[in-house]
Amino acid sequence: MVTISEKDYYDKVYACWVGKNCGGTLGGPLERIYGEKEMFDVWWYPELKEGGIPNDDLEIQLIWLKALEEKGPGIKARDLAEYWLDCIQYNFDEYGLHKTNLKQGLIPPISGCYNNWFKNCMGSPIRSEIWACVSPGRPDIAARYAYEDSIVDHAGGESVYGEMFNAAVEAAAFLIDDKEKLLDIGLSYIPEESKTAIAIKSAIEAYKKGLDWREAREYVLQNVYSPIAQYSPVNLGFQTIGFLYGQDFGDAICKAVNCGYDTDCTGATVGSILGIMYGTKAIPKKWSDPLSDKITTNASWGGIINLKEPDNLAELTERVCRMGKKVLSYFDADVSIGPFAKLDNFNEKKLYAPDDIKQLWYASPYKVDYDLKTVKAGLDYKGNPVIKPGVVKDIELEIINDHPVALKAKINMNLPDGWVSRPSNYDVELKSGKTTVSFELEVNDVKYIAQINKGTIHIDIADRPQVVDIPLVLLGCRRWLIFKSDSEINIKELDDVLSKAQVVDFEDNELKVEPYFENSAGILYMVNFTYCPDERDGWVGLSSNCSFKLWLNDEYIHGVDTPRIPRPNYSGDGKSYSQIRLKKGWNKFIIKLDRKDEPVEAYLTLSTPAPYYHGMVDLVQCQLPLKIG
Repeated sequence: MVTISEKDYYDKVYACWVGKNCGGTLGGPLERIYGEKEMFDVWWYPELKEGGIPNDDLEIQLIWLKALEEKGPGIKARDLAEYWLDCIQYNFDEYGLHKTNLKQGLIPPISGCYNNWFKNCMGSPIRSEIWACVSPGRPDIAARYAYEDSIVDHAGGESVYGEMFNAAVEAAAFLIDDKEKLLDIGLSYIPEESKTAIAIKSAIEAYKKGLDWREAREYVLQNVYSPIAQYSPVNLGFQTIGFLYGQDFGDAICKAVNCGYDTDCTGATVGSILGIMYGTKAIPKKWSDPLSDKITTNASWGGIINLKEPDNLAELTERVCRMGKKVLSYFDADVSIGPFAKLDNFNEKKLYAPDDIKQLWYASPYKVDYDLKTVKAGLDYKGNPVIKPGVVKDIELEIINDHPVALKAKINMNLPDGWVSRPSNYDVELKSGKTTVSFELEVNDVKYIAQINKGTIHIDIADRPQVVDIPLVLLGCRRWLIFKSDSEINIKELDDVLSKAQVVDFEDNELKVEPYFENSAGILYMVNFTYCPDERDGWVGLSSNCSFKLWLNDEYIHGVDTPRIPRPNYSGDGKSYSQIRLKKGWNKFIIKLDRKDEPVEAYLTLSTPAPYYHGMVDLVQCQLPLKIG
């Protein structure tokens, strides 16, 4: 048993939050949405406010602490999903996209994977500290918490690895302060072939080769480049540069931030790791005193709700330390918190990833696991949770029988009207171990497809208590009329040619139009009919890499002539979005895409207006008005 002293534990947790606040305040004003070639050159706070700048990096972790206190140490992704909807109003990038998925009925990890362009971005690696601080000296526990956290809004993406890496490094830092060894431990928790690992190892390789930190930055970009500032692997590489090359606390957070990209995140993570490693003595008062002990959040404008914030970092630390003791006890950990430190039996090898952690790396982001008590089950949506008319949708049900005897079960599908399942039911013997059964779902007439379609899978196990039904949620496609034109068409005459258009069903916000351009330059017209149950304001974005024009109900809304880098979130990119007014009933969107030499990438997003930009889940986009379809 390893014992961390009460005094050291408190000091390291407190320094973690102080360090995070310093790094986030330094980098916050410099954050951009696209990465820039030029580096920054800041060595002090660009803006200085008492208490620091409100930052989702910290405040979401306050909500996770609330979840731990209310639900207990056994919380899972499904628990955290409820707190996303209860407490977080803003919808930055992946936050908004995954919350729309949750509101439509999708369950983690599908909520984090489906229709989420930002699943490789920084939304989850930035919130790893809470898991490390309640799992001091147990990176395996911290990494498992990080996994459950990250799959809610980043499943299937590099960001899951980023959060697992950070949580493991930070938890191990309670026991060791060797930088290279900590990085090695962290790398054991993520796949070596992942972009995240490549970025981190690139920074390490540059450091060992003797390259200076600016050259190391270019080396990371050379190996894992992305133009998106929030791309997780690049930022994990940049935080590693600050961590390795920093001569002291201030120098480390400044070098991380000066690399650019998601500057508040990299500076904050480096600051928190150094705080855990060395405690408050390593954070100069020059950096910490101007920020005071206050906690600043986005609650003032409603970005965060239903949360009683700690009064200061001291209260936050006390609550985290109390929870840390409960977590260690819950997992019967070989690490404890006591009056005096005891490290006589400390074995560094135990800090490295166990095999059960590695099994998480390749779990399908489209498979939802359920503990039905009598048996365990996993429902695999096999690629996406979308149903299209006339197209077979495969799903697979995996059932695990842990009993020493075989069980007899009958499996029935309860589906919406007009849906067909092949087979409609199964009589199956569940031998000890794993049994897999497959179903084909099909809907031939689009009138039987809603935007949100809910059913259940009923499993009746002979001679056993009844188990709960497994929810089945499939979303309707996005139906478009598409036709290519050699010349401009008068929008007022567009209805005359709709009969010649091709009906195309897309799976999500992405408009996969390149096949309809036939890989050549030209003009593509696209029409979508969206049913809105009431009149309301909205916010529409057409994020694309080609010039476009957009009309709503035959009125010109917006257009962009210059190529851009797509970044399809709800709130906008400064060029491709516009406020609209949706009428009650059917609304007609018309898009004109003008392809030049490059393949087209395009996405259409709809949300409520500022300040929150909520996804609108009551719209219908999978059907056409009767006069059209």
